Parts: sequence; C-alpha cells; structure tokens
Amino acid sequence: MKEVIIDSGIPCYEIEDYFKKEATPLNSGKYVGANWEVAVDQRKDQGYKHMRIPRTRLVFKGEEGAVDRAVQNYRRAFLRGGA
Repeated sequence: MKEVIIDSGIPCYEIEDYFKKEATPLNSGKYVGANWEVAVDQRKDQGYKHMRIPRTRLVFKGEEGAVDRAVQNYRRAFLRGGA
C-alpha cells in the first residue's frame, strides 16, 4: 500500500469537481478510483499581504502503480503556468 500527501494551492471546489468526474464520491471528501482512493481536505487559506492562497490537502492511498497514475493524472489536470 502506498500513500502520497499533496499540499495544494488549488481551491478545494476545483479539486472536488475533478474527482467527481474521475472517481466515485464517498462521504466527507473521499473518492475511490481503480485500486486507489483520495481524501480531499480543505484547509485554512494562507495570506501574504493582500493576497489569499487557498490550501487543500490530498491524501492518496492504494496500490503503488494505481496511486502513481492517479497522482500523475491529478498533477497533469491542474498544471498551470504563470505570467
């Protein structure tokens, strides 16, 4: 069993919308995919001067290969570039 923890700056609602399409929603922010599951936990936003940064923690668990693929797909879906 493998576990991967990601502390993300992506808003929780965007992550939940993604996992609703990619996995089966359970209760309390948990989603189940093929041989993996993820728990999505909204954290308190962090502030830097006048800017707020959302914080979301994701905990992936499951078979090693399945977790690796789920994490890779998640990262690819939220790949963003700045100006």
